Amino acid sequence: MAKAVQLLDQRNFPPAASDSVSPLFNEFPHSTYIIFGIPLFSLFNRTRAVVWPMATTAWMTTKMVPFVKMVPLRATILSVLLVTAIIALGVSHLSLNSSSSAASTVAAESVDLRSSSHQAALAMHARNASLGFGEILYISMPDRTDRQDAMNLLASSSGLRLKLSPGVNGSHVSHKAIPDEAPRDIRPSVLGCYRAHANAWRYLLESDMDSILILEDDLDWNPNIKDTMQTLSKQMQNSKIRVTEPSQYERANAPYGLDWDILYLGSWRHGTHPDYHDVTLKWDDPDLPDGAILKGGSKYSLGQALKDYGLTDQEFGKKRVLAPSYFTLKTTAYAITRQGAQRLLFLLSYVGNLIHGDIDQDITRLFEEGKLRGYTLTPPAFSQFKVGGTKDSDNVKEGTTTEGKGNLGGRNYFLKGSARQAMLDKLKLDNWEEYKRLRADNSFDD
Repeated sequence: MAKAVQLLDQRNFPPAASDSVSPLFNEFPHSTYIIFGIPLFSLFNRTRAVVWPMATTAWMTTKMVPFVKMVPLRATILSVLLVTAIIALGVSHLSLNSSSSAASTVAAESVDLRSSSHQAALAMHARNASLGFGEILYISMPDRTDRQDAMNLLASSSGLRLKLSPGVNGSHVSHKAIPDEAPRDIRPSVLGCYRAHANAWRYLLESDMDSILILEDDLDWNPNIKDTMQTLSKQMQNSKIRVTEPSQYERANAPYGLDWDILYLGSWRHGTHPDYHDVTLKWDDPDLPDGAILKGGSKYSLGQALKDYGLTDQEFGKKRVLAPSYFTLKTTAYAITRQGAQRLLFLLSYVGNLIHGDIDQDITRLFEEGKLRGYTLTPPAFSQFKVGGTKDSDNVKEGTTTEGKGNLGGRNYFLKGSARQAMLDKLKLDNWEEYKRLRADNSFDD
């Protein structure tokens, strides 16, 4: 082997200018070939597009510098080999990642996206900390730390993760930033509410998420909210009220589909389009309030909406309905897709078409005009939580509060149970009473 290397030295590498320096390859220790040769050879098949040109360059370098002293030449070749090895390893890493990604794609394509097993697995995402959406944002004025405490307590107790989206003081909104068609006498509180929601829509567009859930900070929800959302996902994956077929991406990744702009989960008023009141999804749901609570009311009450959807008196309190959004009030809780965020920012900010000023009324107007597509869940899964007094308003700074009861005297609407009450039960503790029982059951005498 040494003789072969010696012959190779004599054929391809001329002697150095100085007779005192040995031929190049004889000067390299054998470990050099092991360190660089083995990894380069083992990676050659995967990285030959990089290694071959670099190796050729190294060989040509030796041909072009017959009069350069050998020490600098050896350093040059070692540098070239080192760079080649680094590039080869990098290309190998990219190649492996690419192969892995391709394998994952093949595996994903091999799954039957219409199968009940895949749909059930996708619906399980509704049980995660963001209920199957990219994130859950809640809007709260910076000074309402009491509500922020309550929302984070409630979320942690329910296994949810919230992100604060700061509310906006409308008095600080630049006059140039007010939408052109907004009422001239728009109140700062109304303008601030619009801007806070617009900021949440923009946040979605600045991310790579498909959808987010937006909440206000005075909320309660069903203690079994994850069950409710999982069932909703199953219904929406097999929806007959879609106007377009779901894409492969939706079937693979979107628990609620992506054919909507807004998904209302906590509207205060519900009204159906007079020509399409029969376009609904209905299903049994054990987590509904008593039917008597839902019956009656005004034109846009829950009871009237359920009647318009075709529910019988016997079905009140037993069936939940999903229908195309038409008349809604309040922005208590709603999900929004990227497409929905684009449409709302385009229509209300870019065009300036904020005619009513109140964001919920302008969204309803866009539904009625057919410029926005949404679905409304009735009865809702989220509700406002009222504690009484001035604490229920961000705008009234002084006056009666809750008379020392904090949130304990509050109530929700149209929910079965209360996540706030469930939290209270979970956190309740009588420490010394438990020690009393412990001592009664055990002897602590030495």
